[in-house]
Amino acid sequence: MKNMSTTVDRGTAMDHGHLLEKETEARLKFEKACQQIALLDQKIKDLEVRYKRAVKNKKNSFRYNLRLRLSVVTGVKMMYHHHASTKAEELTRIRRQINNSIQSSEANRDRESRENLDFAPVRSRVSREREARSSHSRATTSVAEACTNHSGGC
Repeated sequence: MKNMSTTVDRGTAMDHGHLLEKETEARLKFEKACQQIALLDQKIKDLEVRYKRAVKNKKNSFRYNLRLRLSVVTGVKMMYHHHASTKAEELTRIRRQINNSIQSSEANRDRESRENLDFAPVRSRVSREREARSSHSRATTSVAEACTNHSGGC
């Protein structure tokens, strides 16, 4: 039975390690998406400033190009938001699985220790009986030796 629990623990440890790798990968991708969103926000601000300047200076050809670029960069930013929210959900799911994995392995250890404790009184009673038998046999032996060594005999 112990061999089987060791196999389960190894499997759980491998799954736990795999989950940690997936968590790290998802976290890195989420952080990268957030960095890209920040860069795109700055790009949008710069394009808006340039667009307002073009409006103010009545540069219609620049306005059109800037409006198109603003539209594209805003669309890309929205896609990064979608990607980041997907990674955030994945990260939450993986962290939940990691916590469940930890809790289940702790529960298995607790159950095994409870099983060991459940048999502890039986084991201690058996060991006391063995000790009593062995001490009785030692006492008997020592009494017999004492009797044979005693000159008067028993």
